[in-house]
Amino acid sequence: MTGSLRHQLLSALVASAVLLTLACGGGTGAAPSKPATAAGGATTAPAGSGPAAAGQPGASCSQDRTYRFAYLQLGWAATEIIHQEKLLEKRGWKIDWQTVGPISGLVNAFASGQADLIDMSVIIAGQMHESGVPLKIFGTAVGVLGAVVVPTNHPARELPDLRGKKVGVIPGGTTTQDINASSRVVYGFDVLTDTQAITATAPPDLAALLRKGDVEAILIWEPVTSALIKTGEYRILVHQQELWERASGSSILPVHVAYLAKPELAEQCPNLLADINDAQREAYEIWQNQPEVAQRAIVEVTKLTPDEAAFAMSQTKQVLYGLTEAQIDTMLAQLRHNREHGTLLKSDVWYNPEQLKQQLFFIPPARR
Repeated sequence: MTGSLRHQLLSALVASAVLLTLACGGGTGAAPSKPATAAGGATTAPAGSGPAAAGQPGASCSQDRTYRFAYLQLGWAATEIIHQEKLLEKRGWKIDWQTVGPISGLVNAFASGQADLIDMSVIIAGQMHESGVPLKIFGTAVGVLGAVVVPTNHPARELPDLRGKKVGVIPGGTTTQDINASSRVVYGFDVLTDTQAITATAPPDLAALLRKGDVEAILIWEPVTSALIKTGEYRILVHQQELWERASGSSILPVHVAYLAKPELAEQCPNLLADINDAQREAYEIWQNQPEVAQRAIVEVTKLTPDEAAFAMSQTKQVLYGLTEAQIDTMLAQLRHNREHGTLLKSDVWYNPEQLKQQLFFIPPARR
């Protein structure tokens, strides 16, 4: 098969797979230089400009109603703490929680109306927007967490050394797409077409491929990255954050996972979204100041061992909360970067940031 044909077939596979089984991905990035920058609180947009601003709660916004909140079991975005510590219930809300194992299930649950709220990686949220799924990004959860992991004794010293090798990827996921977009800029190396890309659907599947020796590297994110590194048998070849900085020329921490709501829910019930952002802030503070509480919640959801959770937590410095204008600008830069250099985003809408601020983002009222 020629390289051109292979690329065309892979692109078609990725596009169709994303429409049916959109995946969330992330990995292990460098820590932000300033925690205050990483964890920004919500602000209110000026009327008639920027993201849609919160209005008054609608008649259908009721704390007597149960809201359905789905999130990825291995998403690693502190949502586990909100869930297990009942931070929304303590604010008076009734929540039907659902943890999703297969990555594909999260987008399907939201797109089909089975979930009112989800956490989702930014690039996949962008692809959902392209595909016509109504959504509003109203909060942030975690910065980039991705990495390329290889066995400790592997001879590769940089990403292009994997040319022609078997590499495990989730092609419809943000980690794979973002690392690949940056790699194409930095090295002129396409991870999806210049290697023998082996497709998986979830992080544990990628880890299993690497452990069994079926692949020589994987594109993965926390907490699986730390679970592998902790064994001493694997190492990080390159971090997603490092590739982003080299490709974009920016040291700003990209947002990996954001919170999404249906547009009608944002309009009718902005106080719920504000309380989710405030609960995320509290989860951030628990992560920082009460690690034993955070660890207990994470272990309950992820089924990691306490030692694995503690080590992965120690490697994660990118927990975020709220939604600021600066974070919106960063996400728009990420989306444009992936439109220009990646293979997933296709629309020219990513070149119109002012339109996107109105269509895609929603800043709830501050609750502190």
